[in-house]
Amino acid sequence: MYENDKLLFASGGRSNYRIPSIVVTNDGTVAAFCNDRKDSVIDHAEEVAVVCARKLPGGTWTEVETLAGVPGWSCMIGSAVYDAETDTLMCTSGRNPVARNEFGKYTAEELAAMEKEADERAAALGICRGPFLLESTDSGKTWTERPFIVEGCPFIRPTDGAEVLLGGSCHGSAHGIQLRHGEHAGRLLCPSRTAVGHYDTWDGLRVCSYNNSVYSDDHGKTWKASAPVQVATGEGTLIERGDGTILYNSRAYHADQKRYLATSTDGGETYGDFRTDDFLIEEKAIGCNASFLRVEREELPDDAQALLPDGADSVTIFVNPRSVKRDTMTACVSFDSGETWVKTKLIWEAACAYSSLAYSPADGHFYLLYERGEANPYEHGIAVREFDLAWLLNE
Repeated sequence: MYENDKLLFASGGRSNYRIPSIVVTNDGTVAAFCNDRKDSVIDHAEEVAVVCARKLPGGTWTEVETLAGVPGWSCMIGSAVYDAETDTLMCTSGRNPVARNEFGKYTAEELAAMEKEADERAAALGICRGPFLLESTDSGKTWTERPFIVEGCPFIRPTDGAEVLLGGSCHGSAHGIQLRHGEHAGRLLCPSRTAVGHYDTWDGLRVCSYNNSVYSDDHGKTWKASAPVQVATGEGTLIERGDGTILYNSRAYHADQKRYLATSTDGGETYGDFRTDDFLIEEKAIGCNASFLRVEREELPDDAQALLPDGADSVTIFVNPRSVKRDTMTACVSFDSGETWVKTKLIWEAACAYSSLAYSPADGHFYLLYERGEANPYEHGIAVREFDLAWLLNE
């Protein structure tokens, strides 16, 4: 039985670490990503960098490295995803020299002025603004970047019947996965979110905000946006089941403490079977990001496989603050790919928020990257909890 907890990204000085995303490579390198918000923890901080720390094969964590950052610019993290077929680490990101408040009440003239200022600042430095993709083919030792362009998905807006093109922003969503079953095996699939209109209030967000996904069938060269899941969702996490179906689990803004579910049978291109999970709960006011992971039986070490019930083809873990507010980080365990839940395990009792889960077949360990504090969920920074299945299932 093994468990260890480490404050990997310790907030302090100018640095306020938020928005974790974690993946594991074929050689066992664990790559942990997040945002470093300079001088402020707020969502629209004026200066934000994408940073990474890696656990190397053999067990040593590297120092925190800045992958994308420009003084005075906001470089927002999206989803980390790993292509096992090409041994390529990826992290979707977005870069803008002028930070904008999601709920800012801007006039058309103010928005135009912000766009003009952003273009001028980008041109002055010769740096492209907008979405971009970070890539590494050597387990994170070196990185390159290129534009991250998503082909839109046509969608009829329910409020007025207008046709809009859905995009996909992965900011705040969980890590991506590579599909392993059926006709879409090899596809990269990342949870994302999109808006079908302008909003500057929570009521407006409940009408305009949808979770969806972005996917690539050519190892990340080109990307497409999917159709959405339920309205009033934002920031999601997903798994692939053994039959190739996708189960999408969403944060929602209905103030009902429920997690919202959707299923895809076409590799994440469209979603249906909309419902809620009566067991999983979350913060009541505005919900919270969560993490979701399914590991197949044959990926586990022999001693861990012996802990699974007869007939179980996998173990599935869901982690979030299991409370009416952002505290009590808890893992929920399923042996039927998230249909039913058989156990909970407390991870962190005090304040906490976003999380991201990964599994390494190289050492048989799970890695939970999560925001934590005491009085507020972000004061410590981002920790990594490393554990095996025996610890997770132990009373």
